[in-house]
Amino acid sequence: MGGYVIVHKDGGREILVDVRKKRVYANLHGFVSEGIFRYGQSALDAVLAILKVVEPDYIDYILDIRYCEALPTDAFNLWKEKALELAYKYPQVSIVGVTAMDSPFWLQMSQCKELFDLYGERILGVFDTLEQAELFLDKLRGFSK
Repeated sequence: MGGYVIVHKDGGREILVDVRKKRVYANLHGFVSEGIFRYGQSALDAVLAILKVVEPDYIDYILDIRYCEALPTDAFNLWKEKALELAYKYPQVSIVGVTAMDSPFWLQMSQCKELFDLYGERILGVFDTLEQAELFLDKLRGFSK
């Protein structure tokens, strides 16, 4: 993951940023409690606020949930609230997912009708691997290898 800098790490969960590409990568791994979620969300909020200051045309957000369990109800409700807040607060953010279609968290997330109804045009795709997601975004944004 050349170009990325780690801004948050907690066990298998991490948030990285590539400032040149205006790209954020978040990896949720294993069980995510409400406390763990809040801790990581604070780091994500800080990264997006810093990127927004430079007034970019876009910010790409890669959410890697390949190895994430379904969230407990309290953490999922918080995730849904924060996802809607993030999409509203940062209109320049576009999202791609890295997951399998039968991933427990993806199945849970895909039921969030309000998110898809309001911001579905900014959800650019779901990919099996990080490499596929990166390649898609690089082509979309005009970056060459």
